[in-house]
Amino acid sequence: MQNLLSFLRSKPTFFLWITLGYILFVYFLKWNIHPVLNVVFFLSGALIGMYFLEAAERFFHLNPSPFRSIVFAVLFAAVSFFVVTSSGSYFASGLVLTIFLTLILWQFGEWATVKNLHRWYQMLADPVTPKTELLLLWIGLFFFVLQTFIFIQRT
Repeated sequence: MQNLLSFLRSKPTFFLWITLGYILFVYFLKWNIHPVLNVVFFLSGALIGMYFLEAAERFFHLNPSPFRSIVFAVLFAAVSFFVVTSSGSYFASGLVLTIFLTLILWQFGEWATVKNLHRWYQMLADPVTPKTELLLLWIGLFFFVLQTFIFIQRT
């Protein structure tokens, strides 16, 4: 039990509040505070997605983490777009949206501390300039917002 509590506390508080705020924001925009069964599925997926990547890193002892790479981020963005636009599962949509948010928050957090994302681009053959890294981060954020908008508009 102590391990579980320490794991839940390991997420930076700022990231936790942003993610919870995002989940509530989507909930209010999509369902207008009307309790329906789909909300339970969305919230379940979203809450699991908050810790999914960290749990995988810890469970499989991944260091360095393959999730903290631009290759994974781009491939995950494509998969999450497919899930949000094609799947009827609110659980899966909640899961992929909060995982995508986690990836974006990790990148912004790293940018804020070291002013580059070089670790995220190590898998590429050619080096990427910090300006390009920042541009691609904003493009990733745009696609995340776009997917959120699509999810909210979808019936």
